[in-house]
Amino acid sequence: MLPADGYVAVFTTPEGDVYRTPLVCWRADGPHVYGVTLHKGGLRRAEELPGFTRYAVKPDCSCDATAPAVPAPVDRQLASR
Repeated sequence: MLPADGYVAVFTTPEGDVYRTPLVCWRADGPHVYGVTLHKGGLRRAEELPGFTRYAVKPDCSCDATAPAVPAPVDRQLASR
């Protein structure tokens, strides 16, 4: 698990609104990354939550330039296997 300071999970609502939640941590598994966020009082993998679209860098983040690049989102069909 890697610290996720400055990284967020991006979600969309059925109405088309976009919101972000901070990641608590994430882990890399080859080309895929799995982020964990706080949801309804518990830790959950972001890609398992309704409306997940991608990971991103927090808009106002002054992240370390040596931090890993934001990974591509996990394929939801593969994540559910």
